[in-house]
Amino acid sequence: MDDLLNNLVGRWSLTGKMGDVALYQEVNARWVLRELFVEIRFSPVKAGEGGNPDYEALYLIGYDKKTGEYVLHLFDTFGVTSKPVPGIGTRRDNSIRFKFDYTVGPWFNTFSWDPARRSWKNMVTHERKDGSEGIFAEKELIHIP
Repeated sequence: MDDLLNNLVGRWSLTGKMGDVALYQEVNARWVLRELFVEIRFSPVKAGEGGNPDYEALYLIGYDKKTGEYVLHLFDTFGVTSKPVPGIGTRRDNSIRFKFDYTVGPWFNTFSWDPARRSWKNMVTHERKDGSEGIFAEKELIHIP
């Protein structure tokens, strides 16, 4: 069981923005498959308010002990693809930055743990043609006791 991933386990209130659209979600995370992966379920709350989308997602995050890399398998209501792209992540201190090598260019999904606040920041960015990064979404997860 990975110590950083273990901090994801539990129930969370997610708030944030995707562009100008407000995000409100309930997030539930637990260890699955003999504690090899953390399963994270994102469910909409207040769908439609402030443009909040009726979006659901399922993430499976695991740690590959052989390579020292993290893997994020992302499934969501954007649709089904016959060519899924896993995010490959590296850890730096209390953050894991996953890179998705999509055909349109790389996207990044970064989870950062704040132990003092017992909360997570989640930033989704993409690489522009000029090499700079554009922000797609900024989120915060607050633990629900």
